[in-house]
Amino acid sequence: MKKLKNEMIRLQSLIECDRLSVGDSFVELVESDVKKLLKDYFDFRAAPKLMIEKSGDKFKIELILYADRIKNFAIAPKE
Repeated sequence: MKKLKNEMIRLQSLIECDRLSVGDSFVELVESDVKKLLKDYFDFRAAPKLMIEKSGDKFKIELILYADRIKNFAIAPKE
């Protein structure tokens, strides 16, 4: 019985680790979406950097963006 429990715990751990291994294309896709969103509010030259790290049963997400200026909010963004 204990062996079966240990195998179940190991399997759960593998599944959780595999969920984080979504690949570079996932991070690139999220960075692209964030860039499109933030372009409405900020002027910036370099693309945002995104870091995703698993912390226990949660994900820690960090976004770094160096903006040159905040856009004027009196003007609605063009679509």
